Amino acid sequence: MATHAFFSVSRPPARLAARIAEIRREMRRWGMTPAQVAMGLGVSRQYVWVILQGRTYVSDAKLDEIEKLVGEWIARQKEAGTAGERLRAARLYAGLTLKEVADLIGYSWVAVERWEKDRCLPKPGVLWHLRHLYCVGDDWIPSAGRHSRPPQAESLGA
Repeated sequence: MATHAFFSVSRPPARLAARIAEIRREMRRWGMTPAQVAMGLGVSRQYVWVILQGRTYVSDAKLDEIEKLVGEWIARQKEAGTAGERLRAARLYAGLTLKEVADLIGYSWVAVERWEKDRCLPKPGVLWHLRHLYCVGDDWIPSAGRHSRPPQAESLGA
């Protein structure tokens, strides 16, 4: 047990710490924020943050609940998430503003906003930079298919 000047902190055992680390990896990979987990569980963001940082003990049952919620969210993202929705979620999880991202990749914030609103898609090279900037996996953006075109193009029968 680690101690702080005012209180003691109970850290989770190694087996739970490994599960927590895997949950954090999946959340980061798919751009899911602790606030989204908190809303799904009906708890505070601070509570979820403390759990995900491994700063408190958490039961197996609570971790099962979090894993299930994250798994369901990822499944929904795979099925229905547009490229723009995923770009925005990943940016927010990385804690970056539109302007910060634009400055880091050499584009205007308006371009980044257009990508996030599904007006158009960034070039493959830009996606590569964004993927590394946001620290997300290869499959976080929809492949060329029904979700990769802007909605206006789909509605026009393009």
